[in-house]
Amino acid sequence: MRRIFYILYLFVAALMTGCTGTGEGADAGDSPSKGRSAFRNGEDTIYTLDAAMNIYGYQPTRALQILDSAVIVGNISKFQADISRARVYSSSLMNDQLDSLLGGPKNIRLDSARIVGERMLRHDSVKSSLERRKDVLEILTYTARMRGDTIGWMQRALELVDVCHQQGAGAETDALRTEAEIGASLCFMGKREEGMAKLDSVINCLTPGPYPHAEEPGVRQFRFNELDALIIALKRKIAILSSFNQYAETLPLSRRIIEQLEDYEANPDAYHDSTKREPADKAKREDYIRFYRNQAQNFLTAAYSSLIEHSDMLETFEQIETSVHDATAREHIARYDALQKQMEAERQHATIIKANLTIAAIAILALLILAFALVVIYKNRTISRKNRILAKQIAETVNSKKMYWEEKLTQAPPTASDPNALSDEQLFKYLHEVIVREKLFLSPSFGRQSVMERFNLSKERVGAVFSKGGKYANMSNYIQHIRLEYAAKLLVEQPDTSIVQIAADSGFSSCAYFSDRFRQHFGISPSGFRQSAPSTSSAVS
Repeated sequence: MRRIFYILYLFVAALMTGCTGTGEGADAGDSPSKGRSAFRNGEDTIYTLDAAMNIYGYQPTRALQILDSAVIVGNISKFQADISRARVYSSSLMNDQLDSLLGGPKNIRLDSARIVGERMLRHDSVKSSLERRKDVLEILTYTARMRGDTIGWMQRALELVDVCHQQGAGAETDALRTEAEIGASLCFMGKREEGMAKLDSVINCLTPGPYPHAEEPGVRQFRFNELDALIIALKRKIAILSSFNQYAETLPLSRRIIEQLEDYEANPDAYHDSTKREPADKAKREDYIRFYRNQAQNFLTAAYSSLIEHSDMLETFEQIETSVHDATAREHIARYDALQKQMEAERQHATIIKANLTIAAIAILALLILAFALVVIYKNRTISRKNRILAKQIAETVNSKKMYWEEKLTQAPPTASDPNALSDEQLFKYLHEVIVREKLFLSPSFGRQSVMERFNLSKERVGAVFSKGGKYANMSNYIQHIRLEYAAKLLVEQPDTSIVQIAADSGFSSCAYFSDRFRQHFGISPSGFRQSAPSTSSAVS
């Protein structure tokens, strides 16, 4: 049995080895290219961090599903999933859809983002990593601003600036970007002069010199990260000025955003810096430029409308309308392509799953067949071994009786002048010896009537002799017993004689009845007994 389980183990072991969204967000300040997280995973599957963050702007529900699946398949950690969920809650453009998904009132998504972010700040991996702490604080800063929590906005921005300073020179631009947030929050808290001074200081620090991209000592390199931070600072100042109806002062700031974007559009290589906020490809770069250009044009339109400069307002409105039309068409094409790729990836994934399930089913079926075959073999061997033991015992019993009666045959036959005068036990012994010696039982017609006539016995006496004297239920039971023992002897002595002939030679009129009685009496079929019984020579010995 141990060998069988070992074979099963080897068999199982062999089988096992064989067998795009945009919108304002914390990750990039207000950059629409925020979909790229600081935590990336390169697994070639649809369930990745990038796959989720590329679509969460317009498909937040699908993005959350991908994040859950990515955790299950092990592509990202639970921490990465949590911080990405906070980003989806705070930054997706589908606000009503997320609020409905979370089952709460309006803007519950922002409360959820705040709760997740604050929990992440207490996480050991965040406490031990300035980069991760910065990512979480960016989300909390953005969330507080969107919730209108000016004090929280200020508090988180101050914490974020402190983290940027701890990171050193490489994060000074991020610190300036956050200083702009602090300046805006100061203005909304009533400290307008202090806040505007901070905004102007940030804008001045981020303003490129005469050779912004030249590799010269002492000259600030104006790359994409600086461009993005400058646009954020300009936007914050425009928002503050607009809130105080100083629209005339917003016009040069809005035009400056457009001019910077045009230069970036014309010289993208000059701005390349490989920061996480930089758009990853041409399509995302165009999305970024279009997004902020539209915002700047909206600022211009609002300013012209307030200043009643209709001609400039109409011209700007036409530019916006053209830009929106082009953007809408391009977005539909991009979303269609993304949907097609997603459907193809899911189809391939479903095909792989189906193939794996088929292989697994075949493997399980093969394993079951093998297990069944091994069990059958084991049972057959067990039955065969038991049959051999049983057949040997039967053969030994039959052989001992054969020797006994052969000895009896050498003696004079028994006589009884008056059988009725014998006791039941004595009469049974006398009748049994006569029946066996003369093989009367081999006649199919031999029965109680034959005994009554030959030995001049009554029906009642015959019944009593075999039930009381011979301990048999009745005479029929006695006759069947000696016929079966005789048949067993013939099966051993005559291995070439058919079972049908053995049955007939033993006094049975039906082979089927003989086989059934033989199995019931000995616990084995006639053929099984013949196969398992020892040879005649060994049986005799």
